[in-house]
Amino acid sequence: MRALLLTFSAGIARATGVVVVAMTAVCMASLILQVFSRYVLGSALIWTEELALFLFTWIVLLAGSLGVREGFHVRLTLLLDLLPAAARRQAERLINALFGLFGLLLLVSGWRYVEATLGQVSAAVRYPIEALHLAAPVAGVLIVVHALARVAEPGRSE
Repeated sequence: MRALLLTFSAGIARATGVVVVAMTAVCMASLILQVFSRYVLGSALIWTEELALFLFTWIVLLAGSLGVREGFHVRLTLLLDLLPAAARRQAERLINALFGLFGLLLLVSGWRYVEATLGQVSAAVRYPIEALHLAAPVAGVLIVVHALARVAEPGRSE
């Protein structure tokens, strides 16, 4: 079961990374097009800013879930560095379990927000706003999976 969880976490992390890179490229292209149309053509496009905001939201939350998996979030290790190796491993497991709890809370509260905003549309493009708000529960699921994988993988939490 542990090996399956670790393999699943690694697989969805790779897929998430590809999606984040693709979304970032589209977001940057949208912003460049916005600047070009506004300052070169003298006419602002109405959809580029909204697309960039949509993509940025997804990029931040998806990349944040990768941060849980890879452990690249900023953190203070002053107290952890003072602990003996065995106690440090246990503290790291506890921290990763708390990340998992945070992911669960993000999933639940994000889903409630999606339900509360069903049927609404964005201002300019008029896409269903739940497409934007789904970023929170999706990131919550990914955070839970990656946090559990870090708790389950010996030596990974260090």
